Amino acid sequence: MVRTFFQRFGTHGICVLPSEVLSNDLLRVDPETHTMPPTLRKQASALGLCYARVLRSFADSLYWAEVATTPDLVDARRVLLTEEQLYHALPWDVRLQDRQPSAIRDLMFAHAQTVQPIQRQTTPQIHTAPVAIASLTPAPIVPLEPLADATVEVTTGELHEVLDPHSPDETSESLFERITGKAKPLPFRQHVGSYSMQQSLLRAMIDALMARLYQAQDHLAALSLKARCAILAQVQRWHRVTRQRVVNAIPAWSEERQLVVWHLTVGVPVAARAAAKVEVLS
Repeated sequence: MVRTFFQRFGTHGICVLPSEVLSNDLLRVDPETHTMPPTLRKQASALGLCYARVLRSFADSLYWAEVATTPDLVDARRVLLTEEQLYHALPWDVRLQDRQPSAIRDLMFAHAQTVQPIQRQTTPQIHTAPVAIASLTPAPIVPLEPLADATVEVTTGELHEVLDPHSPDETSESLFERITGKAKPLPFRQHVGSYSMQQSLLRAMIDALMARLYQAQDHLAALSLKARCAILAQVQRWHRVTRQRVVNAIPAWSEERQLVVWHLTVGVPVAARAAAKVEVLS
């Protein structure tokens, strides 16, 4: 039986984690200072380590936590951590306080190997009838590159509009479970498959950027938003054919709004980016 983080660690105390559990994605340019804020990893970790207090469970295998560069959690940031990330957690106590960061990291990664559940390997079935080789060959995965200024922030309500307009009262927890595929089947609700989910997330990104485009006062900003919308439209058409996953949705706490928002990021195939440039220029 797999034990949860709280079953292993308890509900109190500070733990230490590798800095890799924090996002290193670039944030949106500050509209007032016109500077790029440092990534969460740079803000809340140092020497390959970060310190955390896990507050509560948010959904299945997901936890709210406060993270910071020091164990006193000064200037702590609120983040979501997964069960898999917390496999590395070690209690911050006298056993670690005199050790070098590199030694602590070695202990954390070794600990994760002992905590995570064993992956069972299933024995492939032997087919008596001949099977065409083509049916066993997966479609080629096209390399994607992150779209510049790629993160689009949307609210839970905006996601409801594109995912299921008939469920406005759905919670952030259940929405996360639906997006990650962990939702339990509910009566009178059609299952949202990965293809439909990806198309809906792309539509949410385009809708959010179009709303900003309508409000844009600066000509250059409007052109940039138009170009990003054109690229996303190309990716949406490309995804309908390839069905390759292109969008990630990450929930995060917004201090400004005091609610959970969703950061949508997209990977773009080179061909779609080139086509979008032609579309904008024409």
